[in-house]
Amino acid sequence: MSLNRMDIYFDIANKNTLVDLLLEEGYDDFYFFPCKRYSAGAFLMRIEEQVSARREFGLFHLFLQPSEAIVLAQAIKEELKDKTIKIFVNEIREL
Repeated sequence: MSLNRMDIYFDIANKNTLVDLLLEEGYDDFYFFPCKRYSAGAFLMRIEEQVSARREFGLFHLFLQPSEAIVLAQAIKEELKDKTIKIFVNEIREL
């Protein structure tokens, strides 16, 4: 079976908003991983972030049909249109 893995990288402050959105859209089987975004100081907000060059982020993994991935990505971008968020989709196969 061919699926898409959707990776959603986001500022950790938006975690609850994303969880609520995923559940409202009917997705109740996904994975969360805390992670850090390393970048140039200009992208970091607080002094502590600028010193360490990292910012607290989160990552959700979802496994979806290709058509579902497009619709969900559009809903997420609409909900969080002015927030720091990156969405990637990879084609995968379950073994």
